[in-house]
Amino acid sequence: MSSRNKLSNSSSEDMINEKKRKRMISNRESAKRSRMKREQHVKDLNDQIMYFTNKRSEIIHKISEITPLYERIESENGILRLQREELRRRLESLDTVSRNTCEANEPPLEILEDLFLKPWQPPFQSRPIMTSAGIFRI
Repeated sequence: MSSRNKLSNSSSEDMINEKKRKRMISNRESAKRSRMKREQHVKDLNDQIMYFTNKRSEIIHKISEITPLYERIESENGILRLQREELRRRLESLDTVSRNTCEANEPPLEILEDLFLKPWQPPFQSRPIMTSAGIFRI
């Protein structure tokens, strides 16, 4: 019976050794896959670094091209704002002068009454019509 136990023990040790060997192979393959995944991930990250580095350089170049244009346009806008303000002030002055002129040139109330009460008579009969000699040239 002791030889049977030895065979049985030997067979069970062989089975245990076989399981260990299979587990060891499986672990090696898993570690190899893990290393390959990690290497691919590192490669992908390096590719992204290169891509974003190039994009950053392109953006910096574009900014350096656009900045002088922006500054020139901003300067022109400042000038236009000043011109607009000056024109607004001139318009206000002209509007004031126009109002004052219109008020001074309004006909007296009695002339307006004559126009409405006697529409057959021409208005402003007492004023002569003045023309310059150079207006009517043929």
